[in-house]
Amino acid sequence: MPTILCVDDEPTQLTLLEFAFRRSKMTVLKANNGQEAVAQAEAHHPDIILMDLMMPVMDGSAATAAIKQNPATADIPIVLFTAYETGAMAQKTLAAGAVKLIKKTTPPRELVDLIQKMLP
Repeated sequence: MPTILCVDDEPTQLTLLEFAFRRSKMTVLKANNGQEAVAQAEAHHPDIILMDLMMPVMDGSAATAAIKQNPATADIPIVLFTAYETGAMAQKTLAAGAVKLIKKTTPPRELVDLIQKMLP
């Protein structure tokens, strides 16, 4: 069963993501900010990470860079899941190693399908 780490500072968004991915037979880990995401990635080495950009403590861009710079977690694919699909932060995060950007307006079923296609 594949494991996804969902990272978002909005509790409602995390609950919706958890429901969608568990329904698709995935194990779901959650983090409320980038710092928690880095710790979860190191501790559990998920198959894929779905990362928000704008979060407190550590934003998604900094978390992506930290995960990609760590040899123990560098191979984990990171997908940006954000309302800010354009702009410097999104481009910086893609340059830091994120593999794709998905808009937060993407319907849950389509999001699950996209993620499942990207699983290693």
